[in-house]
Formats: sequence, structure tokens, C-alpha cells
Amino acid sequence: MGRIASSVPHRARLARMRHCVSALPAICLTVLQGVSSLGRHGLAPMASKHLLVAWLCGLFTFGASPSTAAGPSDPADAPVLLASLNVSVNHRIVYDGEPRRRDPAVPWALPAELRERGSGDCVDYATAKYFSLVAAGLPPAQLRIAYVEAQAGGPDGPRQRHMVLAWLPPDDADGDPLILDNLVDAVRPLSRRPDLRVLISFNTDGIWPGLARGRPARDARRITAWARVLDRLAAYDLDSTRTTTGSR
Repeated sequence: MGRIASSVPHRARLARMRHCVSALPAICLTVLQGVSSLGRHGLAPMASKHLLVAWLCGLFTFGASPSTAAGPSDPADAPVLLASLNVSVNHRIVYDGEPRRRDPAVPWALPAELRERGSGDCVDYATAKYFSLVAAGLPPAQLRIAYVEAQAGGPDGPRQRHMVLAWLPPDDADGDPLILDNLVDAVRPLSRRPDLRVLISFNTDGIWPGLARGRPARDARRITAWARVLDRLAAYDLDSTRTTTGSR
């Protein structure tokens, strides 16, 4: 796929935050602002106690196992879960694009590896959010990792390659895809991200041009780095199961 935009500058305040706990007031405020923004786009608001539950879910399902995480009880709760998890991962992981700048072939991190390392670039943020939301119970078919061109500094600014996570509304629902970006804490509809142009998107089911619906155009494993993540994740889960059960 070529060089991912690990060179996209991350905001200095996120680079200074190594622990989510130290920024709880700011995180809660950002989640509330994100939820308010989503509400203005016709998405269902939530009661404050539900918001707290969603935020805690976002905080603690980062790298969780699908067997131990509970999904949202109401599909309308999904946008708030997206907002809470986006903030949680953005503030728990320090942006560091240097390894991939030196070597674009650096393997994409598994969620557990990223959590332990505590730093990564846009590729690592996007994949961690994908697996965390799947573990939290969102349908994988509604989640796509998107390889985009991001325009920095306004309409005349340079375009750089970047990676984000997109959530697609159910097939029978109207609405824009929602974008989870490590550079922006607020989860915004794609129509409100004119700085992004989606080139391709993918998940475990396949690869699509842009965020097209329908059958994938290519097999997911055509992206070699993604195929390696899936293989390593399967091996990691198998090892974890053997350790838990005591089997050999």
C-alpha cells in the first residue's frame, strides 16, 4: 500500500498524554461535545448514566476479548460508543510515527501490543479502534479501516496519506459514515470532513473502493500487512486460550 501518513503531525497535547486518567475532565468534556455534535446530525442522544457507561466501555474494551465484552443494547447507542472509544484510544496512546518513517514495512501492531507499548501512528490507532469496537459488540460489517488522503492547512494545503476508522450506518439506515481519527477527538460525519478523501477501505471481509457498499472488490488478504495482523491475532488468541485452559 505504500507509505502510510505517519508523518501527519499529531497535536502536541496528545503527545504529552501518556495516561488517560490524568486527563479525565478533558476527556469527559470532549465526549460530551462529541455527543452533542452527533445529536445535531439526527443521531439519538443518551441519558447521562448511559453516556458514562459508554465512556467506561470505550475506556476498558481497548484490546478486550470478544468473549468478555458486551455490545451496546440499542443500535442507537453505537455513535456514543464510537465517540467514547475514539477519545479513550486517542488519549491512551502517544503518537509516534518515527518507526514507520524509518521503515514503512514495520508490522502493524496488535491491540495488546499497542496497549503495552503505549505509542503508535495512525495505522495503529485505526486497527486498535477496529478490533476494540468489534470486541465491544459492533458488527464488523459496519466498520472499515480507511486509507485516505488528508489535506492539512486548508484547501490549498498539502495532501498526505493517513489512516482512520469509519463506521457505516446499517444498510437500511440513512446517514453519513462516521469518522474516528487520531487527529480529531470528535467523531464527525464524513460530509463534515472535507479534508479527507477516502481511497480504499477494508475490514476482515474484504477491500472496497472508497466506502462503497455491497460486495468487496478484493480479498482482505491482498493487503499483506493486514493479512499478517489477522494471522498473528489468530495465533495470539490461540495461545491465550491454551494458557487459560492449561492445554498444551
